[in-house]
This record gives sequence, structure tokens and C-alpha cells, in this order.
Amino acid sequence: MTQPLLFFSTGYFIYLGHAVDTVVHEHHAIQIAISLENEIEVISSGSIMKYRAVIINSDEPHECRTRDNTFLLINIDPESKIGTRLKKVYLSEKKIAALPESVVEELLTDMKPLLINNTIADPIFNTVLQFLQELADTNESENMDDRIIKILEVLKQPQNGNLKIESLSALVHLSPGRLIHLFTEQVGIPVRKYILWARLLIALQYIFDGRNITEAALEAGFSDAPHFNRTFRRMFGQSPSILLQNSQIIQAYVK
Repeated sequence: MTQPLLFFSTGYFIYLGHAVDTVVHEHHAIQIAISLENEIEVISSGSIMKYRAVIINSDEPHECRTRDNTFLLINIDPESKIGTRLKKVYLSEKKIAALPESVVEELLTDMKPLLINNTIADPIFNTVLQFLQELADTNESENMDDRIIKILEVLKQPQNGNLKIESLSALVHLSPGRLIHLFTEQVGIPVRKYILWARLLIALQYIFDGRNITEAALEAGFSDAPHFNRTFRRMFGQSPSILLQNSQIIQAYVK
């Protein structure tokens, strides 16, 4: 790999590169960590466990030690279709669990040719998303309702970060209740959570374009920089200022 890759998408935060070991932390996202080299040490409740690929439940205090190995880190919104399914399949009885070796090996086999030149990010990003769908045994809807497509297009616009569900439902001539149900069914994530993700992505795009955190937060519809920082830290377990500190070595990819 030439440099670390950082992907942000609605419902996902994906990092691929060398790790910086963490202190004990927790976050609302479900976390998957896969080592491309040696095993990862996960410390939780005083126990040290070693994994090649591990899934960690949301809001579970833990510490990861990767010894500077290259690894893939995926944070997933627990309210998304894939997040809900992963909880049911892998985390119904455990807070931390190993992932099936066969599925992981298939992912790594598909990724290795792409890592030779990682300047083309789309194939890597799409390969990881396909892996998540297979892991959770879910299929994305191929034919999306035109009204939901319109809502998604509206929410991608920075100036629409503060739109309420009532306004969105009126825009497509649906009741708020019907919009909530249809949106979750077709997009795989509740509309209120999607709106929050959209605002996070808008703020991140502004940061990657060179604005400071305060400007980015206000432009994306957050009340102030601390509001944005709290929201980001709750989901990912770290401050967005880390992105600025590593802006010279991380290739950001917002989709």
C-alpha cells in the first residue's frame, strides 16, 4: 500500500492502513477489525484475546493492539440493516466474537490485487461493502422507489442538513409515518439516523476541502463545533481533529 485509505459513507467508516494502538474506548458503532498480517490483540474486561478477524459490539469498552500491522477497520451503524443483522448473527450471545475464516480469506483474496495500487478507491470500497453484505447475508434493494431517490438527493445537499421529517414527507406527498417505514425498508437505515449521517458526511467533506472544524460543523447544520465533535466521538470513539492531524497521509473518500 502507498498510503492509508479512509472511507466515509452513510452508515460506515472504513480505514485501511497501519494502525495506531488505542487506549480503552467505546463507540456506538459496531466494529470489525481484520488484520492483513499478524493477529490483533483485543483487551476487554481485563482479558487479552487474539484474533485475525474480530467483531465488537456497539458501546463495548475495549482496546486494540495491532503492533503496527496493516489492518482493515470497519465501523458500522448498529441501526442499519447490516448492523442489525450482524448483531443478531454474531453478537446475540457475545460482546466480542471471531469472524468466519472462510469469508475473511475470500475478502483478503479479492483485495490483494487492489492494494498494489490503491489510488483507485472505488474497487476497494465496493469490495468491502460486498463483504459486509455477504457477512450479514443481506441484499440491497435493486429497485428503489422514486420518492426515496428524491429524498436521498435532497439530503446530499449541504443546505438541507436541517430538514425535518415533516418537510421531507411533504416534499414527496407521503405521511411522516409512511416515509419513516418506506425509507427504512428501502435504504436500510432509519431516516433520522440517515439525516445525522448525511450531516456528518457533509461536515467531513468541508474539512477535507480545507475548512476548519468550526466552519465545517456550522455549514453542515450542527449548532457548533462541540456538537459536531460529540456526535463524531460518540459514533467513532475518537475526535475528528485526528483527521486534520493525519491529513497528509490519509486519502479521504466520502461516498
